[in-house]
Parts: sequence; structure tokens; C-alpha cells
Amino acid sequence: MENFFNLKFSFKKKYDYYFSFFFGILLVLCLPPFNFNFLLFPTLTFLFLKSYNADSNKKAFFIGLYFGLSFFLFGLYWIFNSFLIRGEIYIYYIPFFLIILSSFLSLFIGIITFLNYKFKTNLYFNIFFFSIFWTFSEIIRGYIFTGFPWNLVAHTLSNFENLIQISSVFGVYGLSFFTVLFILFISIFFVNLKDKKVIFLFSGLFIFLFVYIFGHVRLKNSDLEEYSNNIFRIIQPNISQKDKLNYNKIQNNYKKMVDLSFNNKMGSLNESENLIILWPETAILSLDHINSYPIFNKIKKNLKNNELILSGIFKNKNEEMFFNSIIAIDNNLETNFLYDKIHLVPFGEYIPFTNYLKKFNLSFNNLQQGSYLQNIVKYKNLPSFKPLICYEVIFPGKFKKNNNEIFIINFTNDAWFGNTIGPHQHVVNSIFRAIEEGKQLIRVANTGISVSVDPYGKILNKLELNTIGYFDTKIFIAKKKKIRIETIYSNYKNNLIILLLIILFFLFSILKYKNLKI
Repeated sequence: MENFFNLKFSFKKKYDYYFSFFFGILLVLCLPPFNFNFLLFPTLTFLFLKSYNADSNKKAFFIGLYFGLSFFLFGLYWIFNSFLIRGEIYIYYIPFFLIILSSFLSLFIGIITFLNYKFKTNLYFNIFFFSIFWTFSEIIRGYIFTGFPWNLVAHTLSNFENLIQISSVFGVYGLSFFTVLFILFISIFFVNLKDKKVIFLFSGLFIFLFVYIFGHVRLKNSDLEEYSNNIFRIIQPNISQKDKLNYNKIQNNYKKMVDLSFNNKMGSLNESENLIILWPETAILSLDHINSYPIFNKIKKNLKNNELILSGIFKNKNEEMFFNSIIAIDNNLETNFLYDKIHLVPFGEYIPFTNYLKKFNLSFNNLQQGSYLQNIVKYKNLPSFKPLICYEVIFPGKFKKNNNEIFIINFTNDAWFGNTIGPHQHVVNSIFRAIEEGKQLIRVANTGISVSVDPYGKILNKLELNTIGYFDTKIFIAKKKKIRIETIYSNYKNNLIILLLIILFFLFSILKYKNLKI
């Protein structure tokens, strides 16, 4: 009987961990494609209060750990769809790697809740501490071990055009900070029945109005101007990854892209306009294919002198060195490599610690990393642009400022992830890059979601997931009173939000030390 009561007590004690796991799942539902934004209130409030009221460091840490485990487990399951495509023994790796990845990432949230308990003071100060720790956690996650800034709190607001404009100043991490602050101030006002201080409500409303009014004014004063006489045609061939890997279907895959490229071409252009055709990441598997497959001869007949195809391609310097690259093809089938991917996907495009593993006679066919010294692309009559391949687009402030860049092109292939939530989350990342840098972004996907996004994050054109087709878009630059706009974020990147967080942390630490009550 005594053992029974001990078991019952232990089970009750673990309820908090079960609830933590449950609320972590709910936070996934706040993200695209679900966008149940209202669930931010119960999820973040639970995590904050449970760790704040924990009875030990260990309890506070594990509340965050269980929350993070479910959040990343259910939010990132789509990554391992690529293992299913590869098949064979890779399928058996899925549970192992998924749990390892989710467990590692959950440490970040465990540390947040641990620090929330460790810096325990009055509720008002702790809301600031929690928001600071959460934002620093997202920033560190974006850099450590090559970085993975995916599924940020700010991404839950991607469908609110006014609110996300603050990213042009503080970046996506700054929006996460203000979001957590707002959510907790409003929630604590309503759930703190013993001491319902109006300062919580006023603080929450002030943050919301500050972010909303800034966005409203920015959009109201927004002005777009067409740049150049080029029309960009985005091709989404919707080729499944199994078909891309099937060499018997290569010719059909190329035919699909070429046919889409020149569909109703003359009816889409004025005489003064040139067509620039965009094909997705690794659309061409080898440079030799351009001259060996007859379907490419159609390019000679349909492209004018000043027209081009920009395509993803595998570039090989020799039999062992391959790059994930971007190539330009003109109407004579002459080619020029424009860019080699810099930020490769660990375990997807290369295996970390390869040199160490070679000592154990383990060898891997890694893709090569492009040079960080690559300039922006300025080629023939093209407006200068920044190319980003696949998940290079998810990194805020990753690439150096260059005033000569007119727009951004993201070449990607989300067919690896099938009909999951991954491609929806991926496209949201790219929308924030447009706002942060104040530049139009074009995203061309094999399948996934292809979009043209203006410098304010508004979607101009879109092709949905698992859709075959194309759209034509022009390039626009953001202007105010006929002067080209440079965003504050494009000048200072993440330094501004990091500085703000450091100042606030020391300010509230001093106030905590002096035992100031609010």
C-alpha cells in the first residue's frame, strides 16, 4: 500500500511535464500553415508561470525541456521525409536522428526556463527576463553549429502585414522579443487574480500599439517603383524527388521545364521587355546535359539576345569536387557560373568532422562550400542581385550589406520534404528576409511554394505547394519621396536587437539587485 501511494504521488508530480509536452505541441499549431495565433497566449503563459513557480532549478529546467522536446519533435518531423525518399536503411535512422535533433534543440528552451527561475523576482521584471532569454536563445540557435533559426516565435505573425514591419528595424528576432513581451503582459494581467495590476495591461497595449503603428505608417508611406525592363518568369515544374533521382526520367523533367518557360511568351511581353527565366535549385544535374539533350535546343529558338535562363545546377571541378551552384544560359547555350552555395546543410550536403572520420577509413561524398568572397551577381543586363540557395534564406543578417543589390533570388527544391508543413515554414522565412533587407525577393521552387515578395513583405505572385506552373513578375524597389529606402536592419543587422537586449538585461538586473518592487 505504501508503494502505491508513493507511485501516486510521483505520478502527480510528473503532471507538469506531461502538460509541458502538450503545450509544446500547441505552439507548433501557432506556426504556418496552421496559424492558430491565439494559442500563443496559453502556451507561452504556461511555460513562463510553471518555470517561475517551480520548486527547484531541476524542475524549471525539465519543464522547458519537455516543452521543447514536443515543439521541435512535431515542428520539424518533416526534415526526415528525405530519409523516406532515399529509402533502404535510411528509414530506420528516422526515429534515432529525430529524437537526437529534438532533444538537442529542446535544451535551448530548458535553459530559458532554468534562467527564468534562477532570476526570479517580481512578475513584471521576470516577464522582461523571460523575453530576453527567449530572444537570446533564438539568436544563439541561429549561429551555433552552423545555425538553425527555424520556427521562431515571430513566424507565427507572418500573416499580419502591419506587425511584421518592425523587422525592418530590429529583424525577425526583434519581433520575437516584442511578441513574447506582449503575450505575457496581457496574459498575466488576466490570470494574476491576486494582484491584477494595470501596469501589465498598459505595458502590453503599449508594445502592441508601438509595433502596429510603426507598421501601419511604414506601409501607408510605402512606394514601389519598377526597376529595369526585365520580366522574370518563375518556373515551378513540380517534379517529385523520386522522379528527379530517376535517370530514366531526366529528359521528361527537362522537357517540362523548357515547355513551361516559353508558354505564351510573346503574349506576356512588350517589345521593349526581356524575359529572364528562373529554374529552381539543381534543376540541371550536369553542365554536359545542356548540349547533350536535344530539348535544350528549344532555348536557341525562343530566347532573344538579351534574355537568359538562371538555373540551379551541380557544378563539378573534377570527379570528387561538386558544388550546388547557379548558372546563366543564353540563347547560344553559352553558360556562366554565377554563384556557389556557401551555407551547406549539415548531414544533407556534407557530413561534419569528415577529416576526423577519415582516420577510421570512413569516406563521404560531400558537396564543396562556395567562397565567402563571392561578389553579388551583376551579369550582362541583369539587375544586380543576391542569390541564396535553399535554406541559406533562413538566416537573418547572415550576409553582408551591399547597397548595389537590387533584389534577392532564392533557388530551392522542397520536393525532399513532400506534402508536409516544412515548405510552408520555409517560405515564411523568405518573407522576413525581404522586409529586413528592404528588397524584393523572388523564390523559385521545384515544388514547394514559389513567390514574388515586395520589399514590404507583400506577396505579389504565388504558386502553391504541389502545383505545376509559372508566373511572371517585375522587379520593384522601395522608395519614399522618390528616394530609395534603406532599412535600419540592413545597416546594423542583428547588432541592434542584441544591444537592446543587453541594455535591458543589465537594467533589470540592477533593479532586481536593489529589490525594487512593481
